[in-house]
Amino acid sequence: MSDIITDIPRSFTDGELDEAFMNEIKSGFKLEKETEHLRVQQARKEAQDTKGKTHPVLGRCVATMPAREFFRLTGKYGHEEVHSKNFLQYYQKNFSDLAPNKI
Repeated sequence: MSDIITDIPRSFTDGELDEAFMNEIKSGFKLEKETEHLRVQQARKEAQDTKGKTHPVLGRCVATMPAREFFRLTGKYGHEEVHSKNFLQYYQKNFSDLAPNKI
């Protein structure tokens, strides 16, 4: 196997690279904030749809949250803590629009 190495002249400066990276980071944060709003709206809709209903296998839905938020919380606090009764009570108290049924 042979490696092909080319000598392509560099047409940009380090300052331009830094500026491009910063612009990408700023636009990425803006996009993340916009999409997070949409994800929360979807979770609210799901909570309203499951209000007062019981799933035959899973039971009552006591909380719903966007997937990214769930994985961020389980990564930070652990799976057991996020599924604990204390956390669910805290979540229902602070995010009542995302908690269709009480514990």
